[in-house]
Amino acid sequence: MEAAQISHILCDDYLCTLHLINRSPITCALSLRHFEQALAPYPFVRIHHNAIVNLDCVAEVQCKGRQHHAVMTDGTALPISVRKWPALREALSAHTLTDHIDTLTMESDTLTKNTDTPAIHKGQRL
Repeated sequence: MEAAQISHILCDDYLCTLHLINRSPITCALSLRHFEQALAPYPFVRIHHNAIVNLDCVAEVQCKGRQHHAVMTDGTALPISVRKWPALREALSAHTLTDHIDTLTMESDTLTKNTDTPAIHKGQRL
């Protein structure tokens, strides 16, 4: 299986479930840390103690006060921990800068990918 086929990974106790794009989920007995290390070269970020997301599959980030949720392209909303939010925000910004196609805009407390606006410049705040 290719890393690009993974939308997100959720861990429940000692089992991890790999949620795949257009396929059924796969459950295995590997740790989330194992996947975090194995997927380090790819655009994956840990957003919670029990979740890793593929940045290519994050459709938007909903922000309400200190509560943040990553909404995946399949509609799944995953909570983002307060401690992981700065790393995710930075990773999304860097990932978008390298794509030159998608940009991030803050509209009504929702961070959304748009393809019809110019790219975010380095140092620009979200």
